[in-house]
Amino acid sequence: MTKRMQRCDLQKQAHWEEVLRRWKESGKSVRAYCRAEGLRESAFYFWRRELERRSTRSGVVSQARPKASSLARASRSAKRQSPPRRRTASFLPVRVVEDAAMEATGGVEVVLAHGRTIRVRSGFNRQTLADVLAVLEVRPC
Repeated sequence: MTKRMQRCDLQKQAHWEEVLRRWKESGKSVRAYCRAEGLRESAFYFWRRELERRSTRSGVVSQARPKASSLARASRSAKRQSPPRRRTASFLPVRVVEDAAMEATGGVEVVLAHGRTIRVRSGFNRQTLADVLAVLEVRPC
């Protein structure tokens, strides 16, 4: 590594040490702090890990990570502030049963959560089925 690169790296390190110090003092969640400061969360987490790794390597005890109680407080704060997450569809176990009527038409039967059933005949439109499943599997707030 050239001297210029080392100097640049040390400047970045000093910058992120200062960012982490201010974050800890703010009492905000990582997400809220990064939004307020215009920082990318991914960069924040990278430098937090990197500084911890560097301090461990040099034998210095790191102050980059807050204590567990601070993490719990930040987690609770983030839960209160963040909007509800949109749930994604999940897969359920499939049970294949023979049905003479469905067998005669060459279709399938899909049993959804809460016992809802969809019977699909052969030649169905896949996009239409995907749209119907997306609507039926959305959970109300």
